[in-house]
Amino acid sequence: MKKVRPALIKYPMLAFALFSICFIDYFYRNLFASIYHPLVSVLLVILTLSPLIYISHIVYLRAYKTMLSEIKNCYKDMANEVSTVEEVNSLSLLEHSNNLENLFCVYKSVQKQYMDLICQLKNSNKILVQNNKFTNAISEITSEILRSGDIHGIMQLILDKAIEIIPNAQKGSILLLNNDYLEYRAMHGYDIDALKDFKFTPKEIFQSHLEDIYEPVIITEIEKFNSNLNKDKFKVLQDTNSFNIKCSISCAISVDNQFYGTINIDNIENSLAFTEDHKSIIKYFAEQIGVALKNAQLIEKILYLSQYDSLTNICNRSYCEAQLDILHQECVKNNQSYSLVVADMNDLKLINDNYGHEAGDKLIIAFTDYISSLQEKPEIFGRIGGDEFALVYSNKSSAEVIELLENVRSHFSRVPFHYNNRDMSNLTFSYGICTYPDEAKDIPTLFRIADQRMYEDKRSFKSQTYNI
Repeated sequence: MKKVRPALIKYPMLAFALFSICFIDYFYRNLFASIYHPLVSVLLVILTLSPLIYISHIVYLRAYKTMLSEIKNCYKDMANEVSTVEEVNSLSLLEHSNNLENLFCVYKSVQKQYMDLICQLKNSNKILVQNNKFTNAISEITSEILRSGDIHGIMQLILDKAIEIIPNAQKGSILLLNNDYLEYRAMHGYDIDALKDFKFTPKEIFQSHLEDIYEPVIITEIEKFNSNLNKDKFKVLQDTNSFNIKCSISCAISVDNQFYGTINIDNIENSLAFTEDHKSIIKYFAEQIGVALKNAQLIEKILYLSQYDSLTNICNRSYCEAQLDILHQECVKNNQSYSLVVADMNDLKLINDNYGHEAGDKLIIAFTDYISSLQEKPEIFGRIGGDEFALVYSNKSSAEVIELLENVRSHFSRVPFHYNNRDMSNLTFSYGICTYPDEAKDIPTLFRIADQRMYEDKRSFKSQTYNI
């Protein structure tokens, strides 16, 4: 290191000093030639070089010393490392090899655990995304079932959500039972116009061959299975590309433990598109369809009970009045006429007192059933009281309506009323008629006049029957 110092510092600085002396002397001699003196030149050299030498010492020599110190420290560290390496080298080559192999095995094990963890996280993320979609679908379907009365819209929503959530789903359909036949009620990816009139019998679907028809099933040979259909049905399915399916997953729909149809999800690319994991998903959607259908039935039943009389199955008073209001508005708009009839059973109280209310109910049912069976049945027929009824005939004169009602009277006069295998008194009734617009312009007046005339007819009946 001592030999390096003069070469790096001493000689360059000495050369620089000599060059500076010559330059200063030359500059002084040429510029001030008339007053040149050697001592003055030396003094100028000393004054010029002193600050330069000081600055060089500060900038370069100190940095050199610092660098030299660092180099010495590095040298000591390297010496220590070399001594350590010499100790390590004293181990056998076999030990080195074993240590390296063990280290590599540990690395592979850690890497495998890391990759497994990444796969688990990816799968967990997929499951979370699918569960989130599933939860949203449940919420939307439930809301639609509770809110909407459009059963076809609900079926289409459930099918669309099933295709959105079930992996690899591309097409789908819902078949529902209607008068012993299965009909398409919702489709995705098929020509609904071409298949809207297509019907299956329950024996023609895949579930009919299963021990448990309500368990989901995966089908991979659609065309082969449907080859037993008649030629016309087979051709319709073939022409609509309904056999262009590699794999299908299907589940039966039940309402009150009764078979009601199927939901079918299809894939057109891969025969292994659906697995056992998908069965629980499609079964959920089949259950939701069952809930929707049950809900629709309940709504329909509630609606029916709110509009129709439970004993006679004709309009109740409120629905009769609502229907009459609609017909009245149409007749006013189109300048048409109609006749309102108010009818009341005769001697129903005697029947109830002597034979019980069941006999009276049978009498009422016999009257309403016969009126409903007539070819010229009224446009509106309602039970507006215990034994009081309203009948509306449009575009008929009072004479024509009277003729119809007298024929009904004639029928019951010829056919005795039976109850518990006994002939009872014949069924009789009284009635009154009022015609719009000839006799009244509004519904309350029509009812009032018809009611008055009915009571007049009833008084006439009693005076003839009981000689009052």
